[in-house]
Amino acid sequence: MRRIHHLWLLVVGIILLHGCKEDDYPVPPASTVPGFTYVIDHDAVAPATVTFTNTSIVPERAGQVSYYWSFGDGESSEVVNPVHTYLQPGAFVVNLVAVTDASLEIKQTSQTIVIKNPDASGTPIYFTDGSFVFRALVNEEAPIFEQLPVNGIQSSYGMTIDTVHDHLYISDYDGGQILRTNLDGEEQVVFRSGLIGPNGLAIDYQANQLYWDTDSGIQRGDLGNSDVNQLEDFVTGQANDPDGIAIDPGTGTLFWINYNGGVWRKKLDGSGEAEIIPLVEGGSILAAGDRIYYDQYVATGDIHLKSANLDGSGVAVLTTGISRVVYALGFEPGSQQIYWGDRNLGTIMRANPDGSGAEPFYVSAGSSPRGIVFGKKF
Repeated sequence: MRRIHHLWLLVVGIILLHGCKEDDYPVPPASTVPGFTYVIDHDAVAPATVTFTNTSIVPERAGQVSYYWSFGDGESSEVVNPVHTYLQPGAFVVNLVAVTDASLEIKQTSQTIVIKNPDASGTPIYFTDGSFVFRALVNEEAPIFEQLPVNGIQSSYGMTIDTVHDHLYISDYDGGQILRTNLDGEEQVVFRSGLIGPNGLAIDYQANQLYWDTDSGIQRGDLGNSDVNQLEDFVTGQANDPDGIAIDPGTGTLFWINYNGGVWRKKLDGSGEAEIIPLVEGGSILAAGDRIYYDQYVATGDIHLKSANLDGSGVAVLTTGISRVVYALGFEPGSQQIYWGDRNLGTIMRANPDGSGAEPFYVSAGSSPRGIVFGKKF
C-alpha cells in the first residue's frame, strides 16, 4: 500500500511539472544596469585626457537607450563612449545616466576620477579602508586621495612605510599575510604568509627588521629575506591580544597595546619586557618624540586618545568621543601633528601633540580610515 501511494505521488508530480507553462510563473525581466570604465593618459596629471568605455547592460525589452554624461567639471556629453580632457587638477565625480524609451527606466552610476596637480608638493599620506590603499599629499590644499593599484586584501587594519627602501607594508588580518608594494602601489608581493591575525606593523631600521602582532604576541622578519615563511617570535604569552605596535628608535624600544587591556614595552635587544600602563584597551600606539600616543576604549562610541611618557607615567588626554576603536594613528614630522582615524565617521583628524588645534583633515563617508602612515616630504 505504501508503494502504491508513492507511485501515485510520483505521477502527480510529473503531471504538475509538465503541466505548468513558463508563463504561469513569469520571471521579472532584467533591468538596465549602467556602468563604465576609463583610462587616463599623462599619468593622470593635468591636463589629462580620459577615455570612457560604456559597459552598461541594457535588455532588449528596454528599447532604445540614451546616455547622458556629466564629467564633474561643468562639461557634459551624450556620446556613448566619450573622450574628455580635464585641464585642471581635482577630484571629479563622473555621472552616467541611462534613459530607456520602452521600459521607461532612468538609471545612473557614478565614479570619482582624480586628476593630479603637476606642481603639487607636500608630504605623502597613506591609509587603508580595509580593502584598498589610498594616497594624497599634506600641504596647504584640501587632500585629494587616489586609490593605489593594491589588490587582494581581505581585511587590513595596519600599514607601515619603509622610507629607506621606498616600500609600503600592509597587514591583512583575515588573509593572514603581510603585503609589500612600491610607494605607488606597484610591484605587489607577499612579504609573509601563514600569519595569525596581523594588525600593527613597525620597522627597526638599525636591524633591518619588520615587526607585527599576532593574537598572542609579536613576531619579526628580516626585510631583506624573501622567504614568506621566515620569522621569529619576539614576544609570546600575551593573553590580551596585541593589536597596535610602535618602535622608538632613540631608546631601541618596542611598544604595543592589547585589545583586551595593557600597554607594554620591550627593548629590541630582548630585555626589559614590562607592562607600563595596565587595563588600557585599544587598537593603536605611536612613539613620537619623548612620548607614546595610544587610543583607549572607555565606552561604546567614546574612545579616548591619550599620551604618556615612555615609561608610562604622565598620562594626558588629547581628545575624547571617537566613535570606534582606532586603527589609524600617525605622526606627520613636517607639521609636528598627530593624525588619527574615526572609522564610523569616515574622518581623518589631526591635532598638535597636546591635543590642541584639533580639526578634520579629510572627511569621506564610508572611507573607514585605518593604518595612517607618512612618506618623505617633496
